[in-house]
Amino acid sequence: MKNILLAILTFIIISPFVLAQNEYDEYQIWLEEFGEVKGTQLLSGSDPVSEGSTWTSIADAPNVFGRSTAGVIGDYLYIHTSQSLNSLAIALYLPTMTWVASTSCLYPSFNNAYCVANGELYKLSGSGFEKFTPAGDGTGTWTGLTNGPSTITNAQNSMTWDGGSYIYVQSSSTSSPYTSYLQRYHITNGTWEARTGSTYPRRYAGMTYLNGFIYMIGGLLSDGSPANICQKYDVATDTWSQIASAPEVLNFTKWTVTNDGYYVYLVGSGGGYSSWPLSDKVYYYDPVADIWTFESTLPAPRGLAMGLFVPGYFRMFFGGGNDGTSGTAYQNDCWEGTGGPYIPVELASLTAEASGNNVLLSWMTATETNNSHFAVERSADNKSFTQIGSVKGFGTTTTPQYYTFKDENLSAGNYFYRLKQFDIDGKFRYSQIVETQIAPAGFSLEQNYPNPFNPSTKIKFSIPQNPVSGFTNVTLKIYDMLGNEIAVLVNENKPSGIYEISFDASGLSSGIYFYKLQAGAMSEIRKMTLLR
Repeated sequence: MKNILLAILTFIIISPFVLAQNEYDEYQIWLEEFGEVKGTQLLSGSDPVSEGSTWTSIADAPNVFGRSTAGVIGDYLYIHTSQSLNSLAIALYLPTMTWVASTSCLYPSFNNAYCVANGELYKLSGSGFEKFTPAGDGTGTWTGLTNGPSTITNAQNSMTWDGGSYIYVQSSSTSSPYTSYLQRYHITNGTWEARTGSTYPRRYAGMTYLNGFIYMIGGLLSDGSPANICQKYDVATDTWSQIASAPEVLNFTKWTVTNDGYYVYLVGSGGGYSSWPLSDKVYYYDPVADIWTFESTLPAPRGLAMGLFVPGYFRMFFGGGNDGTSGTAYQNDCWEGTGGPYIPVELASLTAEASGNNVLLSWMTATETNNSHFAVERSADNKSFTQIGSVKGFGTTTTPQYYTFKDENLSAGNYFYRLKQFDIDGKFRYSQIVETQIAPAGFSLEQNYPNPFNPSTKIKFSIPQNPVSGFTNVTLKIYDMLGNEIAVLVNENKPSGIYEISFDASGLSSGIYFYKLQAGAMSEIRKMTLLR
């Protein structure tokens, strides 16, 4: 009897450790297969796991601040203007985390829209539009610019740079009929151009640009209530689309939406007064998976505070804002967040160049920290990627590093490549996707697909390299049974390549038709059938 009781007691004592180890093993297998943990995606157990930031107090700012203008340029994080001091001008020197005086702006105000573009800080309000050019010691020069239309200069606006020629500014009217406005400013020409406003008018919404899209997160709806609505704007097509809603309703996100080149972050939010409560949560959004994940809890809830990703230093900054006792109870305490899901490898360039049947991938990193390796992945359809090799990283370095990878013996066609960068802890991130083409060796015209068809079909053809000019005059025409020309789908000079053209026969009757491809002296004819 004693032996039985002893066995039962032993099982009760050790079973939690056995079960815990099993859960850990399952989690470890999942981690090795899929990489970084996405907060709520555990195989077993009930507690979410996240690669969250660790927040550490840094030197207090010389002044309290809130509703400010800010940006990171080089080794300085600049804080300009505040509701508490319109002419505020301070800078945080990042290598030593010490504060220095900066240069006051031309148009002191608060609630400004702001962004960094080409190493300069832009600030826009109803008082004026200006830019700050840093001198490299925390100070700098402010220059007045042509202000935008009144529809986007009110306090509810927000601003971001597209990484190229334009700065985008959005805002919303404050009375019925509620309207969303979007304008873009040409940095070189100094001109403004109207674009398509959001389908959900919002005020004080945070905006950030990432890989071809502008992300607008949260904000106040037309009736003043907070929203968890999130959208992205395609700068190439001037169109808006909805993305996954934020995990909670968000107000006054204008100062706390940022990105690290991979994810969009929301570093707290809230006005801290009236009906606009504070949030002390940090979330990040994955544009590829279209999901939000809890990242960490801020050391203190703050309203109208500043939240920024610090490029080059791979950390977050959070500071200022009110403590929630009133809308103007501003503070000067600041923190840095480290160890979050951001990976400290700064990819400066990635190219793919085809030569014969081979493709040479070349890329450069500006800085690396704990870089294990790059997995090289290839796709023929830009959807399904397969790893084709790997290249060892340089670990930790602050000097530019150059890499190459050669993909050999490929067939003619289009190819898409991306890098999957791993750090030594197993976390990974994907690079942008680059595309190249292996030129076809000869002339060909494929059978249309589908065939028979109704009402549209696709025609694929290949054009070889023209050794003289590089271009060939190409025509693709449709004929009926009597030889009458029905349509001209292509009539232009084209470089070597593989092409696919759609043909819509909505206005034609059922029957047999012919399509003819002519490329220089080469030609081919095929038959297709339209069935109504």
